Amino acid sequence: MKKAVMKRLLPLYVGKFFLSFVLWYSIEKLFIRSIGIDNFGISLIAIVLLISSILTEIPSGIIADRWSRKGSMVLAGLFLGVSSLMAGASDNIFMYAAAVTIWGLHDAFSSGTGAAMIYDTLLEEQGHARNFNRALGLYETLGGIALIISNFLGGWIGEHSLLLAFNLTIIPIAISMVCHLIYKDAKISREVADEKLIKHTKNTFKCVFKSKSLLWLMTAIMIVFCIQKMNREAYQLWYIALSAPAIVFGIAGSFIEGLGGLGGSLVKYLSSKQINIVLSILLGLASLALSVGSNLWITIAAQVLIAVVSGALLFHFTAQIQHQLPSRYRTGSGSVINAVGRIVLMPLTFVFGVLSNQSVFIAGWMLVVLSGLAVFVQLKLDEQASP
Repeated sequence: MKKAVMKRLLPLYVGKFFLSFVLWYSIEKLFIRSIGIDNFGISLIAIVLLISSILTEIPSGIIADRWSRKGSMVLAGLFLGVSSLMAGASDNIFMYAAAVTIWGLHDAFSSGTGAAMIYDTLLEEQGHARNFNRALGLYETLGGIALIISNFLGGWIGEHSLLLAFNLTIIPIAISMVCHLIYKDAKISREVADEKLIKHTKNTFKCVFKSKSLLWLMTAIMIVFCIQKMNREAYQLWYIALSAPAIVFGIAGSFIEGLGGLGGSLVKYLSSKQINIVLSILLGLASLALSVGSNLWITIAAQVLIAVVSGALLFHFTAQIQHQLPSRYRTGSGSVINAVGRIVLMPLTFVFGVLSNQSVFIAGWMLVVLSGLAVFVQLKLDEQASP
């Protein structure tokens, strides 16, 4: 990319790094268990999070398209800061669920917004977005690096004080908000402001459901999204079952949370559908290892593999969809896709919670089934791509 483009994107990249620098992710389940919540309660909290995200996902995307995308990212940082403080102060499931509800707002306002900002900035600066995959890969890689460092530090801090990990997260969040404030939004994204809200909302949905190939692509995203989310939300339950020390939560969590983002660096290599199908098969094999094994190191390796592969596939499919969306509906349409994915994920999370309360290894079979579905859907994508 040209220096002018990199200079324009720099605040967005730095903002992504610090918005992802969350110290309490790696010790969250330890904290939840410390206030008396079991595995089923953890799944109920995850469902509360999904409901919050679903209810705000589409409105937040439309707000970003009509008002300000960088403003949405600033709000995402604000919600993350509030939820971090609330979560750390929780002493029961109801208080923590309230904190998670606020975190859901953070998730909704940030999901897909950064990708849309990058795409439109490339269009404005270059007149094309042919290097979008590379730009998105760098963006997500920086987020992954932040997650690796923060999860490692969070595990170390958690050895001394779980609460401190929540409170210290406020510092990088504040830096991310400043970065997003100074970022120059693309003018091309503001052309929708004159369109009536109802018409804009209808057109947003039309963009998503306009073709069979886009629907299959959306289905692929939803399946990989569910695999990624279930792995990231539940990986600590395996460590609890295997009686791993707190420091392992931080070290392993840094790779699982972070390498999902680093999967963005692999996007440029995923040009072959055969490679994508092979990666989906790898997801199934790694999920199988989680279901039948009881060795801590094999479990960590399998979870890391799932994080990397699902991250790479998700960024690849996201890039493919971005190429098919018009600028004025880019964030909103992405939000529709994310909302549908979360609706699908909600009952799966409930079933996972029921099964994991019996045995997390049994619950792991759900990831095996989803991986098989990912292979099937990509074969359908091949059919749609064929003349």
